[in-house]
Amino acid sequence: MANLAILVGERIRQIRKDNKISQEKLGEMAQLQSSYIGGVERGERNISLETLEKIIKAFDMHYAEFFNFRDIGNPDKLGKQELLEVFVGELLTNDIEQIRKIYDIYNIVNNK
Repeated sequence: MANLAILVGERIRQIRKDNKISQEKLGEMAQLQSSYIGGVERGERNISLETLEKIIKAFDMHYAEFFNFRDIGNPDKLGKQELLEVFVGELLTNDIEQIRKIYDIYNIVNNK
């Protein structure tokens, strides 16, 4: 499955759990089957933009808020590429001073 599909699935799971919504309830809210929601969350199903829009509207969120992957629910389930995408997204939203601090931490961790 594509990296974005995995990130989107994890993001849906995170938002759903943060809001204490079951897959069944989210399915009702978005007019989708709960089994479909589960497949998307596990990265087993590819989601269309139309369906993703239904889910985002069910959460009553703005698109930009949904696509904020910085607080992704379970990073242990993400592979190297997905983690890199989350990290790069975080770097792109930080100011230069925060990026310098991250760079300093990187140097400390790598004994440079």
